[in-house]
Amino acid sequence: MAKCDSNGMRLRTVAHAALKSPASSILYRSENTLRVFAIFLFTIGSTLPFVYALARLEYVTGWSAWQALTEFKNIYGGMEALKFTLLEAIASSVLTILIGLPVAWCLSRYQWKRIRMLRALIAVPFVTPSIVAAMGFLSLIRQGGLLTKIGIDLRLETGIVGWFAEASGWNHPGHFLALIIAHAWFNLSLMIRFVEPTLSTLDPAWEEQLSMLPGGKSRVSRLKYLWIPVIGPAIFCAAALSFLFSFTSFALVKWLTPTSHTLESLMGDAGSSAGIVGYRIDSSELIYSAAIVQFLILLLTLWITSLLQKRYSERLSLLSEQGVRKHHGTPTKSAQIVILLGVIFTLLPFISVLISSFQVRQISEGSIERNWTLEGWRSAWGGDMSTMGVGEAMSNSIIYATCTLLIALPLGWILASTIFQLEENGWSKTSKLLDLACMLPLAVSALMVGLGVLLGGLRWYPEMFSWFLLPVYPHVLLTVPFVVRVMLPAYQSLDPAFSEQCHMLNLSPARSWYHGKLMFLRGPAVVAGSLTLAFSLGEFGASWLLVRSGTWDTLSIVVDQLMSRPNFDPLIHTTAMAAATMLMLLTFALFVLAERFRAHDDRSGF
Repeated sequence: MAKCDSNGMRLRTVAHAALKSPASSILYRSENTLRVFAIFLFTIGSTLPFVYALARLEYVTGWSAWQALTEFKNIYGGMEALKFTLLEAIASSVLTILIGLPVAWCLSRYQWKRIRMLRALIAVPFVTPSIVAAMGFLSLIRQGGLLTKIGIDLRLETGIVGWFAEASGWNHPGHFLALIIAHAWFNLSLMIRFVEPTLSTLDPAWEEQLSMLPGGKSRVSRLKYLWIPVIGPAIFCAAALSFLFSFTSFALVKWLTPTSHTLESLMGDAGSSAGIVGYRIDSSELIYSAAIVQFLILLLTLWITSLLQKRYSERLSLLSEQGVRKHHGTPTKSAQIVILLGVIFTLLPFISVLISSFQVRQISEGSIERNWTLEGWRSAWGGDMSTMGVGEAMSNSIIYATCTLLIALPLGWILASTIFQLEENGWSKTSKLLDLACMLPLAVSALMVGLGVLLGGLRWYPEMFSWFLLPVYPHVLLTVPFVVRVMLPAYQSLDPAFSEQCHMLNLSPARSWYHGKLMFLRGPAVVAGSLTLAFSLGEFGASWLLVRSGTWDTLSIVVDQLMSRPNFDPLIHTTAMAAATMLMLLTFALFVLAERFRAHDDRSGF
């Protein structure tokens, strides 16, 4: 034993000596320089537009930030929008738990033959472009859609929905229900990604041992002493993120609740007329006040989420020490039904979009019929005088997504490595601060990022709006947080022994980095890159503000433009669904690529 310890000490001494070599010192200094530059670039890039935007709004309105906050209650429609936003975000989070928890429980408690495929299917909605999700649910709730055929009319609110609205005095409950169901569908994967790994690594013996104790005889006591402490952090973390994404939802709100405004949609409607001196001062006041209120709420949510994520990571690490994933045997009939319903719930909007792209509305003898045709695809691909063709829009989307990838992936990678290195060196507070800073773009929403670029650019350099690649800017800001969230757990799972062995073998700094880090991080890097491309392709909020010029349109903007046209042309809806299907297929391909390289013990949550 002494000999082994002596050899181990000798090996560590050699490794440390190698780490102090001139080549390693140069690499160390280069890495530090790169990290400082990445932090500087991200900080300036993420704060400067908003500083300029706030300065412009302050100049136009004559208000201070505090005055804008206190005047929010006097903004027309502001308090109603805030109440509706909080209500739908909370309701969406609760519904996400109610739908997602049984699915996560069944996935984790039984042995499934194709568990990775099931996880992937249920996780698809999260990477689906929001405009595609909106089109999917519109297809389900439209006249002649699946829900109306079974007597549930959420759009026109006839039948039982209309009766409920009249009896309760609630204006448009169908629209609200459609919205929160869509949000729960969109955020379902969060519940699966967070809760299922926790339950899967839990030893069944814990429950058996607890049931033998006096305090664990009942289900209520086991819930109190076992399940809530174990999976509570995961549930609340997923719920907090669901609240955040529902709070900042734009496309789904725009199309599913046309009679109600959230803060996001209210600012979206006023955004194009804000920040102009002497014109529509009320719009600038609305944007200024609502933006501050939204930022404070989302910042608080993000801070709570970071605390919950820390507790979740600690709990999952504790459970994962067992080294194996435990299961309770073959699935029961009830578990099979739950998973089947979860898969159907996930796939229905996609199937509805695809079917709708081949159907054209035709009114015959007072009834609506759907005829099968390829005219919608021909119309979508060719475009017309008012709408860009799918081919050109797809080209724009791919160019933006590729440029976003080339910037966001290395930037997020370096930021993740910096957070990890700070944590390893004992700078835990600085590490947490940088981690929170990287998440800040999520606290301002896609629309607010677009408004920041729009209003900040108007003040700083108006000529920038003639730049073709301008949309890349907000896309990078919005995708870097996801890159960090994927790469950081990957760095935390790296074994430092591999790097030490590379130095002991006297490998060059480049080969040491390749064999000691890159070989183990390439899978998460592919996942992060694929998600970056998918999110950029489907980004809607910022693009809706910045690229609605008719020359730079992306696929998501083309879908929105088509659906915004008068519906008297029966081909409009079909053409929009064809364009949405093309966008859906692109993101599906990227999602499949991400899942192919995703590790079994991925703890990113995305």
